[in-house]
Amino acid sequence: MEKTIETNMPNKRATYGIYNWGPCVLKIKISEEFHQLLIKEANESKKEENLYQDKLAGIIKEEYKFRDRSLFVPYFSQILGVYDEAWQMWKNQKHERKPEYLLTALWANFQRKHEFNPPHDHSDQLSFVIYLSIPESLKKEHKEFKGKSSGPGGISFLYGEGDRQAITYQAAFPEDRDMFIFPAWCKHYVAPFESDGTRISVSGNVAEKVSLNQIRKKEIEEWLPKEIEDVNE
Repeated sequence: MEKTIETNMPNKRATYGIYNWGPCVLKIKISEEFHQLLIKEANESKKEENLYQDKLAGIIKEEYKFRDRSLFVPYFSQILGVYDEAWQMWKNQKHERKPEYLLTALWANFQRKHEFNPPHDHSDQLSFVIYLSIPESLKKEHKEFKGKSSGPGGISFLYGEGDRQAITYQAAFPEDRDMFIFPAWCKHYVAPFESDGTRISVSGNVAEKVSLNQIRKKEIEEWLPKEIEDVNE
């Protein structure tokens, strides 16, 4: 996008353009209906004790494979549409074709004090995290934090080499119902906190159908009912 500004140059005006750079990270607010559904399913998944740590980078004791992933699909189709619109504006380029996605992984995180996620990335094309419950004690701890980092419980996204004239770091302290969607290759981390209480979130990965080989596609589709396996429908 080009803009014109007044300057001290001879012609008095200058036109300039700004080029977006790096990954497109989107934050949106999910609906209260979806929020309540996810809380219920996260707690039900915890009861089944299907631990997921062996597939994850986090130093978090309680991470569980989602009990019923199919419930997520109807809501996520709309959310992916929002991300695609944001991506097209970010890149100033229209999709040559509408992406067709499959939900490849979904798990619940129950994070307690001193637990954290070190810098890491994910598999497939897109990843996301949805924050379901933020303890009041953590909100207070973060409010009182005076440092320059993301602070206790913050999520940070990293990209590129460090330089004073480059933005290589974006951070946020999430609230209930906040959802972040980002390229799966984008490194990110979650800071620990000191306060008591449990923060609940749901994370997952998404792949484009065209990028999956037939063996892996079959493995993914086995846990999704045929009528709702495609998040674009």
